[in-house]
Amino acid sequence: MGRIVAIFAVLLVVVPPSAMSVTPVGAADQTWTVIAGGGVRGASIVSNFFSPRTIEIHVGDTVRWQFQKPWQIHTVTFTSGEKPPELTIHEGDKIYFNPQVFFPQGPKTYDGTGYRNSGAPPLDPNASYAYSLTFTKAGTYEYTNVLHGPASTGKVIVKDRVSGAPAQTLARGRADLARTLRAGQAAFARWKPERKGNEVVLSLVGNTREGWSNFRFSREPVVINRGTTVTWTVRDPFEIHTATFGGGGKMPDFVIVEPQASGPPKLLLNPKIAAPTKAKTYDGMGYANSGLLFPPGAPGNPPTSFSLTFTKPGRYQYECVIHAPWGMKGTIVVR
Repeated sequence: MGRIVAIFAVLLVVVPPSAMSVTPVGAADQTWTVIAGGGVRGASIVSNFFSPRTIEIHVGDTVRWQFQKPWQIHTVTFTSGEKPPELTIHEGDKIYFNPQVFFPQGPKTYDGTGYRNSGAPPLDPNASYAYSLTFTKAGTYEYTNVLHGPASTGKVIVKDRVSGAPAQTLARGRADLARTLRAGQAAFARWKPERKGNEVVLSLVGNTREGWSNFRFSREPVVINRGTTVTWTVRDPFEIHTATFGGGGKMPDFVIVEPQASGPPKLLLNPKIAAPTKAKTYDGMGYANSGLLFPPGAPGNPPTSFSLTFTKPGRYQYECVIHAPWGMKGTIVVR
């Protein structure tokens, strides 16, 4: 304690009053909060940014990434300049989610070397989840949300002296998040189905520059005539979606958890969700599924859209199996 007092006394002499908002060398270690994700009430619009995206801290300080309720699935991943791990791994004809992405990895301190990862929060949008990392060496450290691509990134700048304080940085993060969500709400308010003859396009949208994604198929049930083809197309740079009709049956799980004798469970991507059904028409009977629909420009050119022609009047409920816990469900009314 005496050492800290002595250092502060020296600073009173050598540091001009205009700079006294700077945190001095030797100050007690602090914890800074970054908001991970977040959404409006009901989660129709969510943030895929970290708020704030850049933070300056003192050597020895800790950053705590607080996942917001209702949150979507994020990771906080430091790769130290290496390529991020793949999201999935293949075992024969099975596809598993990579445990290097979906489970916490590495120690709780970071000096700019090695791999550190928060893992993905549990599939409960109302759970509480946070990840903390203590920075032991000065430098500029970039991190990413592996699940949402290169647009979802952040930066931690570690210095001997920093301006500001944790409370100010948290306030800035909250303001950043509010701006992101307002931008998404304004865009969704302008959204409407694209109609041309017997075709309707429902765009699943997001915005890289503003950082938001839309977790709704439409603002209200989409009413069409019999014989109309509906196409769902992903124009969201962050998210993967499905359009899945259960036909009155139980929706399949997105992930099948396979417990192991030791270590974390294996997370199997349900093949019934991953692949599209073959039928191109729908009368409300049976199961119809788009398979995974990817953002435009995803590696390997995976599918970004799916179409169904509706042949029988009725009211048909469907959902994005991935984001159903966040309320991403829709209705098609066929007249």
